[in-house]
Amino acid sequence: MTVFKGYMKITKRNIGFILMYVAIFLGVSIAMQASASQNEVESYAAEKLDIAVVDEDGGTLASGLLTYLEQYHEVSLMENNEEVMQEAIYYETVDLIVRIPENFEKKCLENGEELRVTKVPGTYNSVYAQQQINTFLNEVKTYMAVGYSMEDSMKQISEQEASEVTLIDLNGNRGQMPGYAYMFRYAPYMYLAALCYVLGMILTSFQEKDVKSRMLVSATRQYRQVGEAILSFLVLGAVLYGINIGITFALNGMEFLQAPNLIYYLANSFVMMLVSLALAFLLGMFVTRATLVNTIVTPLSLGMCFLCGVFVPLSLLGKSVKHFSQFLPVYWYEINNDLLSEYQTIEGSVKSAMLKGYGIQLLFAAAFIGIALAVSKYRKQVS
Repeated sequence: MTVFKGYMKITKRNIGFILMYVAIFLGVSIAMQASASQNEVESYAAEKLDIAVVDEDGGTLASGLLTYLEQYHEVSLMENNEEVMQEAIYYETVDLIVRIPENFEKKCLENGEELRVTKVPGTYNSVYAQQQINTFLNEVKTYMAVGYSMEDSMKQISEQEASEVTLIDLNGNRGQMPGYAYMFRYAPYMYLAALCYVLGMILTSFQEKDVKSRMLVSATRQYRQVGEAILSFLVLGAVLYGINIGITFALNGMEFLQAPNLIYYLANSFVMMLVSLALAFLLGMFVTRATLVNTIVTPLSLGMCFLCGVFVPLSLLGKSVKHFSQFLPVYWYEINNDLLSEYQTIEGSVKSAMLKGYGIQLLFAAAFIGIALAVSKYRKQVS
């Protein structure tokens, strides 16, 4: 096992880089999982705004508007003082200021004038409140058009029941992406960066002229040397694979182990690990100097992850980027991961799409290995 020990010895020298990439993966995964989970919960909740109202009318309609807004927001009265209002907007103590003019009913209901609304520059949450104000005024117009008095219109509006929204659980995931899916989303960066760097350093070391000469005259046969090299590759890949699964389990516990599509997550991650090993092997065949490994690995891993939906979800990428990304293996990994996060029951067309993703990734791995072997054979013939 001389060759295997040599590979492991070089790996041990670079253990710091492996831990660095694992730490980056862990930090990014935890941060994004926490952020995305919070956003998913808040995205279905109405947001309360701090609204200041300058009431110059004081009539029934103005009072009804105040009562209506208080159902959804934090409402406070403000004096009609330009300096005070400007200060409140500048320091963002309120989100917007609504000015109710004198003769509010005549100006807004009869003449169709809009209320003056001042918002914090660069924000868009005031649109939500403005729509509610317009809804209120339109409802008042509707009730008064069919014969209701102003007081009765206010009463009818106040007695309206709030609508309830129920999310239909079509896919079994309650409309939310499970936490462990975020861990698997960012796994390709760890595989690509760590494996390509460490294995690239190993292969460049073994391609040095003196080392190659010693291996050629070694008592260890060629097929055994190749076998031990492959074993060392698989051991390193298995270690990173185990770290990925272990961290995911540590952070998600039984929710992860009880996932109905757990086997598909494990298979997708395992195939991505094999693709990374194949790409690392190809990189090692092309790079002849250790100093170039980091120069190539960093832009390669980051670029592929940005283009293929690791750091930026595929749903946010443009069509041209997606068309280009289809020629990269990480894209198909993320396609599978997105399907797994959307569906807990994998069958029919979803299962076919998953198998397609696995197959394409394995084809990429086979292509990388084939190219690497061709380069290796050519170099032997040249030398």
